[in-house]
Amino acid sequence: MTDDTDDIGRVEAAVREIRREGYKAAALHATVDGVAAFLLVELAGIVAPVEPPAVGPVTVATVAAAVVGLAVVVGEFWTRTRFYTVERFEADNPAVAGALRTARDAAEAGNESPMARRLYEDVTDRLSETSSLGFVQIPWLAVSVVLVFAVGFAVVNAAAVGFVIGGVGENATDDGSTPFGGDPNAGENDTTELQDGSDVLGRVKPVNSGEKEIGANVSGASGGDQGDDTDNDYANRGLPEDADGIGAERAGFSEGDEVDDADLIREYNLRLQARDDDE
Repeated sequence: MTDDTDDIGRVEAAVREIRREGYKAAALHATVDGVAAFLLVELAGIVAPVEPPAVGPVTVATVAAAVVGLAVVVGEFWTRTRFYTVERFEADNPAVAGALRTARDAAEAGNESPMARRLYEDVTDRLSETSSLGFVQIPWLAVSVVLVFAVGFAVVNAAAVGFVIGGVGENATDDGSTPFGGDPNAGENDTTELQDGSDVLGRVKPVNSGEKEIGANVSGASGGDQGDDTDNDYANRGLPEDADGIGAERAGFSEGDEVDDADLIREYNLRLQARDDDE
């Protein structure tokens, strides 16, 4: 009695496994088609001439796309599970169809005769050579996958570029086109007019003057150890050595550099005086 029950149990387990394979195939088709529907609605919301309102962090178009995608998943899964039955499996595997049908009927009736046991064993052995691939519609699935990738690529690019139907997007040009890969905010701050300095540098703030006194020594040297030599040159030429004595004075000449042309010197002095008067 135990062996008979085990044979019937194996047939029933095989039937349940066939139904699970049908559920897997239905879920695969429904998921891919649901994603494709979601992306299509999302793309329509992005390229729509009128920007949809936002619902929290997402737009109404995204919410609608999620609802449509979920509806497609649930509806297609339910439809395909009604279609992917054991009878469909038998039709896809005609070599075992008759024996499986007879074994199912005998198991449901609880037939434990020796002929029924041999039928159960034969069916369970032959089922290992069958396939549930018939539940998967390869052409349909291939088209759905290609559609998902194509629409997904279009959604990413449309969202990045800001393309909309009619060229009224943020990044649309004057002729209605949208530069691919451009900055959506390009052109907003472009101007040919001078801007106010306070707008660029910010508000003017008072600056506190320092309280620490620091002495400064001004010399004619450009750096290094030439300062002493320069001070000596000033002294030799009749110019003050201390820093406080440096001021606007007429140029002095050494004997070797003395200019003989008096007219040239007079013209030079007149130009200096005219420049001082203008200042």
